[in-house]
Amino acid sequence: MIREEKKLDNKKILLLEENVLGPGRYARPSFRLRDGLIPNIKYSKVYYKGNKIIGSIRYFNCKIKDQSGLMLGPLIVDQIYKGRGIGRELINKSISDITSKNINFIILIGELNYYGQFGFEINNNIYFAINVRKEKILFKKLLEKNNTISGKIELY
Repeated sequence: MIREEKKLDNKKILLLEENVLGPGRYARPSFRLRDGLIPNIKYSKVYYKGNKIIGSIRYFNCKIKDQSGLMLGPLIVDQIYKGRGIGRELINKSISDITSKNINFIILIGELNYYGQFGFEINNNIYFAINVRKEKILFKKLLEKNNTISGKIELY
């Protein structure tokens, strides 16, 4: 089952994150960018089986100039349940909930060969304050009111 993340889920999600991604996760640019920020639980989801959280997708508030957006990540699934489509379900459910809101875009740092199936593309006109490889910055436009979004991505 998928539901919105609750504040009480934080410890369980951090434990799952530690088990799945290990201590090396802190060296990743995406973790450094989100350090000290609180996820937007209105859009973040958990996948649970019984009373155990086996998957999680989190979103953080961001903007590019005056355009509001969300940064996706991390997307994590318990190793025991990998390959069963849980990550795909979390992405699809969360994006469908977000597209009905006034959010202009979603960005993430990841692999196009996976996230491309959800409509994410490389956008060479956006960047972070820290060095992130351009081909890893993926972008999904949600609202059609602006043709081009470009500039520095700021998380808050």
